[in-house]
This record gives sequence, C-alpha cells and structure tokens, in this order.
Amino acid sequence: MASERLVWMDETGIEDTLNYAYGYCHKSERFMAEKLGHRTQRVSVIAGWREGECLAPMVFEGYTNSELVCRWAEEMLLTEMLPGQILVLDNASFHPKQRLREILGRAGCEVMFLPPYSSDLNRVEKFWARVKLKVGQWLEDGMTLLDAVMHSLVAPS
Repeated sequence: MASERLVWMDETGIEDTLNYAYGYCHKSERFMAEKLGHRTQRVSVIAGWREGECLAPMVFEGYTNSELVCRWAEEMLLTEMLPGQILVLDNASFHPKQRLREILGRAGCEVMFLPPYSSDLNRVEKFWARVKLKVGQWLEDGMTLLDAVMHSLVAPS
C-alpha cells in the first residue's frame, strides 16, 4: 500500500513524573524500587499520524473509552482524512470496530486493525516516544504538564 493512504492512530497517556519505578533483576529475586508518595497528574492524547504529520490531536484528562474514540473520529479525524485512505489502529477493547468502520466509511475511508499484541507495527508509537521525550525536557524546564504536551505535539522533533 502507498504510505500516503495510511493513517496510523493510537492513544497515549503522559504523566508529570520522570521517575518511573522499573528495572531488571534475576527472576529468582524480587525487584525493589522507590515509588513516589503522591499521585501524579495525567494527560491523555489521541491522534493520527500520516507521513510525518500529526493529525487531529485531542488532549484530555482521564482515560480513553469507546465513546471518546468515536467522537474524536467523527469530529476531528474525518476532516483530516481523504477518500481512499485507511485508518490503521490496534485491537484495543475500546476501539468499536463496526462503529469506526461506519464513521470512516461515510468519508470513503477504510479501517484496518492490527493483530493483537503488535504495537511494534504501529508507526505512531515512535511519534509518541518523541513526544514523551520532549514533554520530559519541558517539565524539567518548569513548564506545566498540559503546556508541555501541547508544545510537544506541535514540535516533537
């Protein structure tokens, strides 16, 4: 398929902490790490990605559900997609397959779902990694989480 026909879509959550408790140890040992003693602020983003361009970013507090995905597709994504394009997304349980096909079908577009557990195939994942790196840099400079996310979506490189 021609790359200009593909629009990659995914959601991500970004927290205002740069300190994530994770690491490695031998499987016979228990991993111990210090954990923050306070709740973190979380901002979520849903967006499309086409040939190096972020499409229809929607920033919100909280978590993604089926209704939000459909609202985003109808109100924001459809204005960015051209007839004949294909929305490629993962098989998350909150991606209502039939409803998304109906919404995008109105614009002459198709929907293709990736196989389960194959996030490595979704090209938008590299974009999210760059966004999170930039957010971390701006948080260190004292910017608020929401401002850092908005700036990162505009200039992630």
